[in-house]
Amino acid sequence: MVHDVIGRLFEGPEPTHRADLAEGAIAHGMAVTRRRGFAVAGATLSVLAVVAGAAVVAGGGSGGSGDWSLGPARISPQAYEDAAPTYADRQREITEQLPKVFGALLPAGVTVTPDPKRAGSGGGTYMATGDYEPETMLRSGGRYYPVEFAGPTTADDLSGYSDAFAKEKAAPIAVAGGSIRMAVVPDGTGPGKSGFFTAWYEFKPADAAKPAFRFMLYSGQAGDTGTTPIDAAAFKKMVESPGFAGLQQLFDPSVQASAAAVRERYSIEAKINAEAEKVLPPGFRLKLNPGAPGRLELVGPEGVDTFSWGATPASQVKDSCAVGSLCFAVADHSSREVGPDGKPRLGYYEGWTGKSEGSMVGLTVLGKPMTWSTGMGADPLQLGKPVETAPQGPGLTPQQAMAIVKAPGVAKVIADVQKLAAMPY
Repeated sequence: MVHDVIGRLFEGPEPTHRADLAEGAIAHGMAVTRRRGFAVAGATLSVLAVVAGAAVVAGGGSGGSGDWSLGPARISPQAYEDAAPTYADRQREITEQLPKVFGALLPAGVTVTPDPKRAGSGGGTYMATGDYEPETMLRSGGRYYPVEFAGPTTADDLSGYSDAFAKEKAAPIAVAGGSIRMAVVPDGTGPGKSGFFTAWYEFKPADAAKPAFRFMLYSGQAGDTGTTPIDAAAFKKMVESPGFAGLQQLFDPSVQASAAAVRERYSIEAKINAEAEKVLPPGFRLKLNPGAPGRLELVGPEGVDTFSWGATPASQVKDSCAVGSLCFAVADHSSREVGPDGKPRLGYYEGWTGKSEGSMVGLTVLGKPMTWSTGMGADPLQLGKPVETAPQGPGLTPQQAMAIVKAPGVAKVIADVQKLAAMPY
């Protein structure tokens, strides 16, 4: 039965990774995105990293004996829910609307598609500001071009655009409502990279009080010709199109999420908790993180914590916690067996689903989101917009964590919740 459950969880095909895309675009994309400092933090991948790479079981601890019962239940107050539109609500709305709004402005034969390299529940988070980046690519003639829209910018971001325009001597071109600049910068810094490039786009409104609109795209596939799917004429046509105002508004940080987006969030959370209540200890529920789109928060009697979980089949787990025990990973990621001491903790719990090796369940319970600039040692799962107003929760006790790990059907519940929480593509 356990094998059947694991089979259902992992039977779907992996995202398409063509050889040339993997070898070229990923390497080139890493170089480009280093300018913006993205952290890709899918919840399942984060748990795998803790379980597979760093769970060195240490001696000591209180062991697995003792009373693992949960004790009396305390019901978490609904007051910790965000009644007003949240940052994450708006980002979900943008992601849902972007293919239609952006796609309508593109040249014939160019379409918007999800980016398989960055696909995951956490998306790309810009460390300096905590802003979320839609996982978007363009497809043209069988080739893929990852796209990054410039949100609230820092001096570092602007220097990338200004350097590109200066290098290619891209002078402003007058268009209706303002001016545009565009530059295609070749990147031939390695074997087979003769056609690699980064294309930079900028529209500045004539009204200086209005924000500029910027995006960039790049290519990194073997055999690229160095030709961007959006040339200067196409970009000019784009910004002069009536639909361009809708694209600008979509990325305007002053625009709040609609009432429909808030209702969608409540609907998603209701579905999430219909599943999660099967395995969570009494007094706990989940909600969508208001500052980190696509991620979860654990709501308890005393506040909220950033939360992620994952179930990993035994075949993919290296050194790990002993079967029947619960382990807790400390700051250096070494793992120590922990007993039922009733002490709530923030950190990484892990344990097996049954009496024999089936799936390793990892639970990550951390503080509220923070930006990299305000916390250089921040865990990737904490990165986001620090907009949560609810009090910080104390984490989970070993008893509560063990109750989740040993709950019947927990692996399937985790997979179903992850799908519900993930950003739309």
